[in-house]
Amino acid sequence: MPGGIGDVDAGWLTEAFRVDAGIDSATVDEVRAEQIAMDSGFSSLLYRLHLTGAGVPPTVIAKLPAVSEARGAMELLGGYRRELCFYREVAGRAPMDTPRVYAARMAADGADFVLLLEDLSDWDNADHLAGLTMGRARTCIEQLAGLHAWSPECSALPQFPSIDTPIARDLLLPAFGSGWEIYLAHTSENVPPAVAEFAEHFAEGAAAALPVLTERDMLLHGDIRADNLFFSGDRMKVVDFQFTARGVGAADVAYLVTQGLPAAVRQGHDEALLREYLDHMAAHGTVDYGFDEAWRHYRFAAVYLMVLPVITLNGWDALPERSRRLCLTLTDRAVAAIESIDALEVFS
Repeated sequence: MPGGIGDVDAGWLTEAFRVDAGIDSATVDEVRAEQIAMDSGFSSLLYRLHLTGAGVPPTVIAKLPAVSEARGAMELLGGYRRELCFYREVAGRAPMDTPRVYAARMAADGADFVLLLEDLSDWDNADHLAGLTMGRARTCIEQLAGLHAWSPECSALPQFPSIDTPIARDLLLPAFGSGWEIYLAHTSENVPPAVAEFAEHFAEGAAAALPVLTERDMLLHGDIRADNLFFSGDRMKVVDFQFTARGVGAADVAYLVTQGLPAAVRQGHDEALLREYLDHMAAHGTVDYGFDEAWRHYRFAAVYLMVLPVITLNGWDALPERSRRLCLTLTDRAVAAIESIDALEVFS
């Protein structure tokens, strides 16, 4: 297990390509590491490795644990282990495309890990701040349906935690209040009175969503945002599985649509997109997930998952400017969606 990027040298890479990736003829003669995503990757360190040698790609992506306080948070949430489990046990089996995995190693007694992945630099990485187009959202919804419908075949499903965990109840929800105050101090949008009132007691009210969001046991991406999506024509590949969990499939769809689409693009399309998702589920053989049940799940998730951008605002002073704008924008989108689909009704 490399202790840092300096240990990911030509000898280590040669061995990884041969043993882990099964490329017997691979030889790396030289490697140059270039750190990337420094303004958006907080929980991990990402590098583009430029390789010379035989039988190896010209570039690959190396992912290593963060050296900041984010590492402790990821250990607490089990994020690194979730991602390694996904790349080892799910990638290449489920009908959701991911980068090719050349190596996925993790220490048995700690959080040290290394991922060696296909470089998607020739693909178009979607911009979460700009938001998804409707066409790209539909492409993602189709792949989400494939992943969710495949869940009963996933032997590793029990290794992923439920979306309803003590950490969610005891740490995430209580952190909402202070983040919400920061949001109110910096947003330029008017918050509807009903949403503002619910947000004042979010930790108590939103907790009711958690048992609902576990009424089905499907494998969820858990962080299906635009920044984690890469497109090439009508193809899409997905990355970042540190929040993969078990729960209702409509939770992934709600997160994607209510926070990934600009409000003007999403407005009036929530129900149609959810029906399209259910049609894809049925095509994969899951025919018992009806619209009324999924719509109820969708509305609970639209409210609860607002917690993610809001609690991130608690780090306002240390956040890069783009991250600040992103968290404000995502919360703006979530608030607008909650009002437009009357999501708070399900909590009454």
